[in-house]
Amino acid sequence: MTGRRYEKRQRAATEAETRRRIVDATIALHALVGGPSTTVTAIAARAGVSRLKVYRHFPDDHTLLAACTSTYLADHPQP
Repeated sequence: MTGRRYEKRQRAATEAETRRRIVDATIALHALVGGPSTTVTAIAARAGVSRLKVYRHFPDDHTLLAACTSTYLADHPQP
């Protein structure tokens, strides 16, 4: 018996949108209050998600900062 293959379409789109909101919130907070003053609680509040959701998408600071850097550079290319 062959089972139906699962493809996460809607869920993948929702996850990508949530990741983007978290990254955008982090970039905005870095510009507003600076990197050292940016907290996960503030990121979660600005993105409209829970702190746990931030940690699910970005388990450590390094992955979050890498995502922010790549997103910022993609949105603001150097001349």
